[in-house]
Amino acid sequence: MKLNILMNKEINHLIEISAKKMGTSKRNIISIALFDILNRSYTLDEIEQLKVSIQLNYVTTITINESVGVKINEIHRHGLSKRVFFGYLICDYFYTHYNYFLTKNDINKDKEFNTDKDYIQIKIDKTIKSKISTYCNENAISLNSLFAHYILNKELTVKSFGVEGKELLYLTFSKDVKDIIKKNSSEMNISYLFYLNLIAAQICNDLSL
Repeated sequence: MKLNILMNKEINHLIEISAKKMGTSKRNIISIALFDILNRSYTLDEIEQLKVSIQLNYVTTITINESVGVKINEIHRHGLSKRVFFGYLICDYFYTHYNYFLTKNDINKDKEFNTDKDYIQIKIDKTIKSKISTYCNENAISLNSLFAHYILNKELTVKSFGVEGKELLYLTFSKDVKDIIKKNSSEMNISYLFYLNLIAAQICNDLSL
């Protein structure tokens, strides 16, 4: 399924740079935002305020799955088309979380990121793997992007995890993200395999999986 979104050029640029930094696609970046957007409702006053503060002038199209499509059809849009309604909300999401995704230095200098891919294989609790994989499938988010999003943007507060039955998990990251994994795990004095298991546990904890 296709979803047309009317955004603005500034936010489109921010999403493009975010995707480069995470080593993923614009679709995955927008899908992460859509998950938060679709899990709350919006008042008419909120939408009217966004109409005043945000100018929409750039069209982009992403692919969504049937599950996300159902959620999109069910949300109350206050008479707006899908492309305009979600355009306002996605722009507002990235304006609100501006430093959450990128530093101003990244944006202003249009920094080049190393998007070459590296592979990581880890052993993970099979129940955790199943829960995260199901979440990703239902919300049209790639597994790699979700992990990269947490590695780059989320504070790691989980300190332990349990393993009842191990399964292999294959992850693909940009070299920049892999360097951050090594840096973070080194600073915590743990192996990068242990670190990624903590990330998985954090994902399950935050998303109530």
